[in-house]
Amino acid sequence: MSAASRQVPRSRLQKRPLGLLVCLLLATLSSGCLPKPKIYQFTATPAVACPGDEVTLRWETNGPVHIQSTPLVPSLGTKGLSGTQKVTISGPTRFHIETYRVFGLKKELTENEVLSPPKELEYGIVDAGQQSHFTCSAQMGALESSFQLDENHLSSNVRIGQVRNMNARSLVITKGEVSETVGELASAPGFEGQPAQGLWKLRVPLDEGESCEDALEAVDGRLIIKFQLSCPR
Repeated sequence: MSAASRQVPRSRLQKRPLGLLVCLLLATLSSGCLPKPKIYQFTATPAVACPGDEVTLRWETNGPVHIQSTPLVPSLGTKGLSGTQKVTISGPTRFHIETYRVFGLKKELTENEVLSPPKELEYGIVDAGQQSHFTCSAQMGALESSFQLDENHLSSNVRIGQVRNMNARSLVITKGEVSETVGELASAPGFEGQPAQGLWKLRVPLDEGESCEDALEAVDGRLIIKFQLSCPR
């Protein structure tokens, strides 16, 4: 038999390396050598915004991502491992992010929602038993604390429709130059129309003979006010 007749067909030579490559690739994928897709961070701020307001999306992952929304927001889609993007919403919007491993064998996803008024939300001081949240003395005659609503919580366009004291005792609520004493479960109309952003101060007057410790016990781990929020028309 001649040398030429003993040659292996070229097609067979080509198939062997390709088949080996496929086997090695499948072995690598099944061995779990590739990192699992991970979403380290995905936020949409502010959490409450009016139609026409800008919302900032921030994400950090270990793989390519795809971002979409309901309802549809333009210019989303495929993005890099990490980044920020400002988008304009038309109302309540749910953002959805998905990161995936190469060849799409593994993926991770999460969602974040931006609400739009009219909406009722509760804010206040939680874990009231921790003294660090309050100042109190016999001379002051009250428990005092505060909380800040900033651009991470609300857009600058969000307004106050109504403020309600959700506590089983009177509460003095102050923001800017407005201060109102509000009874149990009563509302404070003086804040209506004000921007919701800003520093809110809460004061719980002590009853006659009541100690700071007893007052802390009375608020039962919470000091909450409910906001009815609105947007400019």
